[in-house]
Amino acid sequence: MSHRPARLCALAACLLFGAPLAAAEHEWRLAHYLPENHFFAADWLPAWVARVEDATGGRLQITIHSNNELLRLGDIAPGVAAGHAEIGFGPAPDSAALSVLGLPFMVDSAHHGTAVAMRLLADGDLDDDMAGLEVAFLQTNAPSLVHTRGRAVHAPADLEGMRMRGATAGIRALLETLGSEPVEGFLAPQVYDALRDGHVDGTVFPYEAMDVFRLAEQLDHHTEVFLFVAALGLFISADALAALPPDLREAVRAHTGAEVASDAAAAWDEEERRGRDIAVAAGNEIIAPDRDQYALWREAAAPYVAERLERLAASGAGTDALHARVLDIAATLRDSAQR
Repeated sequence: MSHRPARLCALAACLLFGAPLAAAEHEWRLAHYLPENHFFAADWLPAWVARVEDATGGRLQITIHSNNELLRLGDIAPGVAAGHAEIGFGPAPDSAALSVLGLPFMVDSAHHGTAVAMRLLADGDLDDDMAGLEVAFLQTNAPSLVHTRGRAVHAPADLEGMRMRGATAGIRALLETLGSEPVEGFLAPQVYDALRDGHVDGTVFPYEAMDVFRLAEQLDHHTEVFLFVAALGLFISADALAALPPDLREAVRAHTGAEVASDAAAAWDEEERRGRDIAVAAGNEIIAPDRDQYALWREAAAPYVAERLERLAASGAGTDALHARVLDIAATLRDSAQR
């Protein structure tokens, strides 16, 4: 039987739909922890991958593995350094400077926190912490706020007796220092039911949780004290990058750096605005402390900050100078009203 009709059909398909892409010369894996429906996983990361692949003419193909599929949350940066994935988006490696950045009331937005993190990176404060990695960018998420049901919280004293869900031991220690009764044992998707069923009176999250977990439906008040941020990053295996031909290596590097970090942070802040709008639309109260009220929060959190700095000092970090330096950078780069 002649194969000519099949060949003609294949030719027609190429004419109609374009020739199929040649097989990629290099295949990379990008691991991250976010669920596929998270705004950053659904939009920003795939768009970044598409831009990189396009810049390489399809010679580099990047497959995304979401939701801890390839590497779990705490293993992303170490796993990339070890070669278990070529790229990863997740928590930054342990760092004294980034730990200081995560202390209470340091930054006001994802854009602000990202600018501070990128300054620390550019100034070499993180060089010893990123072995085996090329840092495409560092960023922070938007700050976590106080969200409550049934009682408005204007000052730390208002938290007395309130059962506040805290995701980690560090967050629970902060909540206890601020005067609440910290509660553990509820994963993020379980907080909706915990609020509804009266197991907790409040929680701390960025505003994005109002959409992701529909929490605005179970909350009444949102107190805009910027408690803390987490340092995140897009990390590339130094070995994988070095193995690329020079032109592809430069194509990848062209999609890294401060401008890309700023674009990523803008996506997080836009989601914050959307989450806040959802809370307002639900009829919830937005509480924005003034400068004097904010001072009460700083004073209440001071023992927690001191204890965290003592822990860093015990690990060998020169914490007093580092704390002062990060505070100074944050003040210089602050992009919203001084608190």
